Amino acid sequence: MKYLIWGIISIVFLASCATDDTTYEVGSDFIDNNIQVRVLDTFSIKTGTFKLDSIITSGTNRILVGNVEDQNLGRLSAKSYLELITSNFSISTDAVYDSIGMILNYDNYYYGDTTKIQTYTLHRITETVEPDEDASSFYNTSSLDYDDAILGQISFTPRPNKSTDSLFVKMDDVLGEEIFNKIVDNDINNTDDFLQYFKGLVIAPDTSVDSHVLGFNVQTTSGTVGNSMMRLYYSINDDDSEDNDYYIDFVISGTGQQFNQIETDLSNTDIGDFEDGEDIKLSTSTDDLLFSQSGTGITARIEIPTIKKLSELYENASTLSAELTFSPLKGSYSDDNPLPQYLSVYIVDQKNRIIQQLTDIDGNIASAILIEDTDEFNEDTYYYVNLSGFVEQILFSDTDLDYALMIQSENFSKEVNKLVIENNASTNREVKLSVKYLNY
Repeated sequence: MKYLIWGIISIVFLASCATDDTTYEVGSDFIDNNIQVRVLDTFSIKTGTFKLDSIITSGTNRILVGNVEDQNLGRLSAKSYLELITSNFSISTDAVYDSIGMILNYDNYYYGDTTKIQTYTLHRITETVEPDEDASSFYNTSSLDYDDAILGQISFTPRPNKSTDSLFVKMDDVLGEEIFNKIVDNDINNTDDFLQYFKGLVIAPDTSVDSHVLGFNVQTTSGTVGNSMMRLYYSINDDDSEDNDYYIDFVISGTGQQFNQIETDLSNTDIGDFEDGEDIKLSTSTDDLLFSQSGTGITARIEIPTIKKLSELYENASTLSAELTFSPLKGSYSDDNPLPQYLSVYIVDQKNRIIQQLTDIDGNIASAILIEDTDEFNEDTYYYVNLSGFVEQILFSDTDLDYALMIQSENFSKEVNKLVIENNASTNREVKLSVKYLNY
């Protein structure tokens, strides 16, 4: 029956604009029943912001380090923890120690003002790099004990757009020479020996400076081009009396053995602190704005409680399409902080627990797609979401599903970008649902 209806509609239905209650009748020349296509876009929509309890930040192959201040979301600070190993435990007894340092290779990701100087410090982890007993991964809220003593330090202005560029952080020669001697003397000759002696490194930013957060590439293989690693240099004086330089690379032991701790301070913001994952800050109390921020768990929430009432209008009806649109706040994005082309959309329950990723009526993943105006005023820049599958799920459920939508970056486990969404009737930039359905 549905395919027959679609055939009829394809012939007679060409309209694309919708009012509050627009009706299109299909004439009796085609079928005896009175078939109508209706468009509704006056749904009551409730929007707000909540914060996920935690986000997995291990296994991303990205080191995130930096500190930024935001007028909406306060201070954000990111530091990275790494467990490092090597496969080379052989150094000639004729070798001479040279130096040790940390090489950080940009992976082109950045957020914030990259014209400002930032300072990184390196510290020695003092406990085994492994998740909590009841966890299999590290999270943005995870941390490990480390020594306050600084093993290395660098102040710099970044060049993150040059993937071939890198930072070199000179490290403490006392540490380097000790590692060197232990390998030469065969006190360290395997991975277990090394990890017993040196459990890992923390890379921490100066949190007193509002600057930027940078991404650095990190892989498990030392030969990977553009990899970040700790490198120990030494030389061997050959018979020809020419000095030859050698080095040993220490890379992360596994993708799960590196993670980013991302901390936020919301105490002096309009949103304020969240009591728990169920706490929702309604946009009516935050200047008609809702927020998402990758890495921190701060997430936009859109709830449409009146969808179920569609089933009360007609006994026989079928959803043809459902479109959700929302607009980013003008002035909250720029060439240096561009809007993502796609956003991930998830279905959450009344306690903000993720149920599943949003799909369309055919079961395909449905993302929020950026529709971008190219004029200087960005009047028509907005996101579009195919909500057909969600509407059908609500309408045909035997129970009242108290579900909402969660809007986040596609890479929310490895970025810290912010998205500000406006839901303001006075500026005609509301979050809006338009449903086109057929009654017969």
